[in-house]
Amino acid sequence: MDAASLHLIARRLRAIAFVATGNTGRRRIPPSEYAVLEDVALHPASSIRDITQRTAITQSLVSRIVARFREQDLLTTEPDPDDARRVRVTVDPGVAQDVFRARGRAPIDSALAVELPHLPAAQRKRVVALLDELAGLLDTTTTGDSGGSIG
Repeated sequence: MDAASLHLIARRLRAIAFVATGNTGRRRIPPSEYAVLEDVALHPASSIRDITQRTAITQSLVSRIVARFREQDLLTTEPDPDDARRVRVTVDPGVAQDVFRARGRAPIDSALAVELPHLPAAQRKRVVALLDELAGLLDTTTTGDSGGSIG
């Protein structure tokens, strides 16, 4: 496995996740915006710099996304009490509930059928088992991916 292959797998997994959560069509949030929203939900009261470092998205784009989401009442910002030049960004709890917890509990079986129609049902079931194993190895439950700390 090389880095390029890993990126391709990550892109495919994100597409499957978007289908599974209903993040498609007119309701689709672009990946960079979703990454910012997800990061803020996992790390409330984050600075723009912190979000930039964790998401690897440019600071200017993170700032634009935060400003747009603030206008849409999805995110709130407040001055950092330790440094007045910085702001802390937080996601509205209702947004976290809707975007992550409610949508995030959807099973991925039908999304796999949509995104991987060439695979027989038995192989799609194996993909789910392998992803479950990978999630355990990567310990994704501690970051809130299973709904533990979001919302």
